[in-house]
Amino acid sequence: MPSQIFTRRGFNTAALSLTALATTSTQALAKTISRFSLSAEGFALKGYDTTAYLQTGGPTDGNDATTVEWKGATWRFASEDDADLFRADPDAYAPQFGGYCTRAMSIGREVPGDPEVWRIHDGKLYVFFAPRGGTIFDDGPVPMIELAQAHWDTLTLVE
Repeated sequence: MPSQIFTRRGFNTAALSLTALATTSTQALAKTISRFSLSAEGFALKGYDTTAYLQTGGPTDGNDATTVEWKGATWRFASEDDADLFRADPDAYAPQFGGYCTRAMSIGREVPGDPEVWRIHDGKLYVFFAPRGGTIFDDGPVPMIELAQAHWDTLTLVE
């Protein structure tokens, strides 16, 4: 039975082919998720008023009478003034990573965040699935944010 001997050229060609296959496979496997983590009712941030975190320092329930449609999601607010703040600059108030858990995002997962477990860092809202994520964030927010952003950037977001 003849043995197969790879020449340097044959080996390089095979290696390039495998690299191309791996790159194509990774691109084909890019995950598609909703731009925002939505409640069963379709509300962003589970219906909490996203402006309240920066305005009053904590979570506040929004109401069905005061909503804004933005990027395919319904955002609830406690007052029309809060809704106006959001309309004027939604990116300033929307949670980072679409309201998914920042900790989970930093380890390559997409898990809905709990609006009751949150942190503000550099004027941005971050939410977490559980208190442990917030505690880990407190120990070093920048590395977690960078890892979460790197994963977020690989996702295909739909509205």
